[in-house]
Amino acid sequence: MYAIQRMAIVDADPDRRRPVNVGQGVDMTASELREALAHSDARNRLLFAGSPVAMIVFDSENLRVVEINAACTGILGYSAEQWLGQPLGFGVEVRQGEALRSLAREQGAHPDSAVHTGRLRWQHNDGHWLESEGTVRRFGAPGCRAQILLLQDASARRRNEEHLRLLAKEHRQQIELTEHYDALTGLPDRAQFSERIRQGFAQANQTGCSIAVCYLDIDAFGALNASHGREVGDHLLINIAECLRACLRGGDTLARIGSDEFALLVVGIKKEGEIAQFLRDLKERLSEPFVSDTLTLSLSASIGVTIYPHDDADPDTLLRHADQAMMLAKQAGPGRHRRYDPENDRRVRAQRENVEVMRTALARREFILYYQPKVDLKRRQVVGAEALIRWQHPERGVLPPGAFLPAIENSQLIVDLGYWVIDEALTQMDRWRAGGLSLAVSVNIAARQLLDPDFVSRLRELLAAHPGTGAGQLEIEILESSKLENFSKVEQIIVACRELGIGFSLDDFGTGYSSLTYLRRLSADTLKIDQSFVSQMLDDSGDKAIVSGVIGLAGAFQRKVIAEGVETIAHAQSLMALGCVLAQGYGIARPMPPAAMPGWVAAWPDAAWMAVGE
Repeated sequence: MYAIQRMAIVDADPDRRRPVNVGQGVDMTASELREALAHSDARNRLLFAGSPVAMIVFDSENLRVVEINAACTGILGYSAEQWLGQPLGFGVEVRQGEALRSLAREQGAHPDSAVHTGRLRWQHNDGHWLESEGTVRRFGAPGCRAQILLLQDASARRRNEEHLRLLAKEHRQQIELTEHYDALTGLPDRAQFSERIRQGFAQANQTGCSIAVCYLDIDAFGALNASHGREVGDHLLINIAECLRACLRGGDTLARIGSDEFALLVVGIKKEGEIAQFLRDLKERLSEPFVSDTLTLSLSASIGVTIYPHDDADPDTLLRHADQAMMLAKQAGPGRHRRYDPENDRRVRAQRENVEVMRTALARREFILYYQPKVDLKRRQVVGAEALIRWQHPERGVLPPGAFLPAIENSQLIVDLGYWVIDEALTQMDRWRAGGLSLAVSVNIAARQLLDPDFVSRLRELLAAHPGTGAGQLEIEILESSKLENFSKVEQIIVACRELGIGFSLDDFGTGYSSLTYLRRLSADTLKIDQSFVSQMLDDSGDKAIVSGVIGLAGAFQRKVIAEGVETIAHAQSLMALGCVLAQGYGIARPMPPAAMPGWVAAWPDAAWMAVGE
């Protein structure tokens, strides 16, 4: 219904763009209304006088014209003297004049609303007829009896639309009849745009220049359409198309490929920053306000861009990549642009594929647990085992956790797999117990799983399904290098788990940046000295000092301490001399399948380990 035209405005503040404030009184005469207008501030007088929208101010009681602006004189041809004192509807077709006065009375009864006139036929002063559309609304401050009729020449709008359609028609006639164009804007459609990209390939390969494929989405256009109607939206799209077309350089192409989505092909790019500058200029131009007789709209667009030949793909794929980049830009907020990164996309795609492959492996029960014994060197007893996951890959054989866990550490699968590990360890403890072996087991979990809102309740359910597991038989290990920013939340979880009879251990202690913070703020039962320090402690005095320091910290904070990476009896003897009696490592036993554990426990220690500590 409203022809939307691009123009500059006096002020971007909507409360300061009201045409005029004509006073506060409720009993103002027509002359008083005119005098109030004459003495209104300069800004409003300038806007009233210079507006391209015809404005007719009239008295709401007698519906007589009080004042008009220059645009009204220009559109309808009558002088101000001819207008003043005339009844509202002067110059309008007789039947429509009465209808217009009825609308004015309706608006006067509801002063906070605006009433649309629909299409009106006016007789110009020279005798020809023209059509307009308009709005009746309150004029000035609450309580003032003045109203205003805002008119826009619909004939001029239709001529402008016809001009745009003729331009599009002329453009279509210059190229082959088989090409495809959008009916509303006259722009090439998706199929034609893909063909233009193919032509751009040839040009880029010949000149050595790059080409850019841009995907542009008007922010919040759906809400605008819903609020103001499809006709307003269509006129706005025509204006947007003209705005974008004005940004193109020679050889560039603009296409409409969706309701409020456009694509641009920018050719002949010689420098890296050239396309970024082009996008900044485009967004700046698009942000200029679109103004109609009743609306002022400021728009923004989210833009994705990909560059050929850096992104060496076919036209449809390039457009899809630009679309993906646009979606990332939109997620960052309105009015942003983002460039597509082929390398990053390949990494993300490979990551997604890895997660799906491993999810399938979990469903097929391809994962298994191995167990590495933990021993008390002083008492020469097996005190437990650490459950370590393995993947029985159908093609690559048995894989250690480092070969597959990093690929899923930021996905939900690491949480699902963690719950499977706990359940499988509890099930294995039941099997050993049925065979006469009671053994405590520790399991490793990721920080993401520990902070899962359902962690404690899920743990409680798993323990309920294995009632034979006693207090202290299940221990959870957390990597000291894990990103546990919310210490108070983690401590609450540790306390809740301890009430369930579950212990906590800080694994790889000393390798992160917050060792003392973890030790002070988390009430873990055990510290595990990282194997990287233990394995070199016999040859590196610095590593030995770290091991000694961790043992001392554990004693000061009344925590148990266990050393990983014990590879020889000499390591074990040195650890005992420093005060650490709990150990695990390849020198004691390598991780083994669960069926091998009962026999190994029965045979340990052998004669060599019996001599440790004597």
